Amino acid sequence: MRSVTSYFNPTLFRKNLARFWPIWGLYGLIWLFLLPIGILLESAEGWTLVRAHELPLQYLEENAWFSPATFTALIFSILAAMAVFSYLYNSRSVGLFHALPLRREGLFLTNYLSGLCFFLAPNLIVFLLALAAEAAQGAVVLYSLAIWLVVQSLLCLFFYSFAVFCAMFTGHILALPVFYGILNLLAAALASLLERMAGKLLFGFESTGWLVAMADWFTPLLLFSNRTGITYPLDANGSYLFDSAHYYGLGYVILYAFFGLGLAVLALLVYRRRQLERAGDVVSVGWVRPVFKYGVAFCCAVSLGTALHSTLSSLLPSGTWPLLALMLLCGAVGYFIAEMLLRKSFRIFSHSWKGCVAFLCCLGVAMCVLELDLPGFENRVPDSSQVTCASISRVYSAPHDRLWYGYYKLDDPEELEALTDLHRSIVAHKAELENDPNLHSEDWIYNDEGANVQTQGSTSLRICYTLADGSELIRSYDLPLTPELLEDPDTPAAQLSALINQPGLLEESYFSDVDENSRLIDASLCDLYDPDSDSYYTVYFTGDTLERLLEAIRADLADGSLGRRYLLEDQQRLDNCYYCDLSLTFLAEGAPVDEACTITITPQTTATRTLEVLTQYGGVELSHMLTQSQFKTRTSQ
Repeated sequence: MRSVTSYFNPTLFRKNLARFWPIWGLYGLIWLFLLPIGILLESAEGWTLVRAHELPLQYLEENAWFSPATFTALIFSILAAMAVFSYLYNSRSVGLFHALPLRREGLFLTNYLSGLCFFLAPNLIVFLLALAAEAAQGAVVLYSLAIWLVVQSLLCLFFYSFAVFCAMFTGHILALPVFYGILNLLAAALASLLERMAGKLLFGFESTGWLVAMADWFTPLLLFSNRTGITYPLDANGSYLFDSAHYYGLGYVILYAFFGLGLAVLALLVYRRRQLERAGDVVSVGWVRPVFKYGVAFCCAVSLGTALHSTLSSLLPSGTWPLLALMLLCGAVGYFIAEMLLRKSFRIFSHSWKGCVAFLCCLGVAMCVLELDLPGFENRVPDSSQVTCASISRVYSAPHDRLWYGYYKLDDPEELEALTDLHRSIVAHKAELENDPNLHSEDWIYNDEGANVQTQGSTSLRICYTLADGSELIRSYDLPLTPELLEDPDTPAAQLSALINQPGLLEESYFSDVDENSRLIDASLCDLYDPDSDSYYTVYFTGDTLERLLEAIRADLADGSLGRRYLLEDQQRLDNCYYCDLSLTFLAEGAPVDEACTITITPQTTATRTLEVLTQYGGVELSHMLTQSQFKTRTSQ
């Protein structure tokens, strides 16, 4: 009689369910306590339609770490994969299972489906019990429970398929959870490390948006955290509508469920060609072994090398060559560790040194290419005619008002020309800026009145160009600041100070968040000092004073009498800037009050129009407006 080879074995399926019941039992018990029992524990008065709508969705919301849905799917998926495919990691069991009248496809399908049932069956049971619990409590919202069932099941499908995919590449059961955990976070970790390393090697490098976006897609935990969750609509009064909570990001969950099915198919293809005698090996697929070896070496070079450099930076010479040396050292260590794991022996140096030398040479060449800037990254400064608009940000300056940590948008040709000149100056002073030992240090002295005056500091600068072809060019720098540098017009510090103090740019930057259709509805001047009562108070302005004040402020900003920015807390800053601040609140016509925009501007002694309105129409006594110098002198006594 002709034998029949089966693609599915019901006996093995049932045996997996019976043998590994603690996994699906514990998984189901957790959700049993969270949903059905959790619903029944709610008080009868507290269980309303709003609560019924909200509770199941809360378990899908990504918080500081992971949602309960993502966490349980992540952890129990690897446990299920380790259980149902545990026979692959022992030479006896792998021989026994593959002697059964089952094709490899049949073994894979039976075990894969049995592991998947560890989640789908408990999910369905919990859903039905939760539905019954809601009915017993008197308020049922099928939508929320159905969303929970769909999302939780799809998350389990993806993570379980991913765990099975990892299981096909190793012959050691303890290596499986390690590979699974590393691959879940590898893309995001590598992207972060590569950007950090590039920031040390490339002058002006900040980040690459495409690398971060790609890492996001290849790190499901990060993507689910950033792009899925619960949103609560607002009513006309700005209150949250908890009974209309909505789960967003379902499309991403469905997409990754399809990715999971694709990974399951790939796992089957790998399983069909898997070398059974590799049971017990860390990596069981031949062509993956060199990938594993060089991958471990590269990851060790980047991660351990940069970590050691950051830890020992105070003991190492300046420059990037010590970083290169540490990366080569850590890369060699990682290479030999991977070789030991693959060969399961410590005697590997005589067979592996050639590969290690080749790897270190490739790594060294790549690092030198970056350090010597052979691609021309560091020297690239666009011509102002190629720039449609630009912005500068992360510039720390005084006074501490709206533009304290300012954002400036530039679109005027003269402003763009000044920005590109500043950029060229920074590139020309690269050696000085990189090797300045006091770049991030500060120095202060006391003047004759006892006020603290800054004589040394630094500021960061981020430049973002939007070019004529629609692309962006972004650079980021740190600039040292001293009175001498600010007085020399050829230094980057002086050029930056001149750029951010252009009157037209100042006015536009202060009011950048104010809609052109908005009107001034409120204004106040706080921190006025009353010497008679030795206390501070606030003055509020209303009526016609508001319009007069706004006109005066704009006029002073337009000619540079107001808004002057200081990169150092020097004597000029202390003498010109007042301690008090003006707060201006704007509201667009017909907009709700919660959409009002408030900006803060520090008055300055040179703003004659603004001071005139404050004193003549606002009732402010000029003697009550302390300058920064007067305030520091008074508080230091």
